[in-house]
Amino acid sequence: MANREKTREVFIELINLQLKPHNKTYEDVVDIADWYMQYNTTREREQEFIKQATQILRTKLKMSKSTAEREINWFILQWGLTTNGSPIEEETIVVEANKARERKTKK
Repeated sequence: MANREKTREVFIELINLQLKPHNKTYEDVVDIADWYMQYNTTREREQEFIKQATQILRTKLKMSKSTAEREINWFILQWGLTTNGSPIEEETIVVEANKARERKTKK
């Protein structure tokens, strides 16, 4: 099987994995230009997708872990579903954690 063909199969598998909670497949969305904007996911599901997708890339395309992680991040930038949840809430948690860490190191 040609490398390009194998990459396409993996791409379709990743789309299917991402759409699975919506009971949709690549075939359902292939003719819709902005399909990834019509479906959404949670931050938790996105993290689980990243974990599973990274493993698929490592296994089927023989990528290293760091390369697979980089590639799946590009995939999400281009084809990732809209995420639910407030980024402001998450930023607040990170800022508060950093402040707590700074207080500990000052003591």
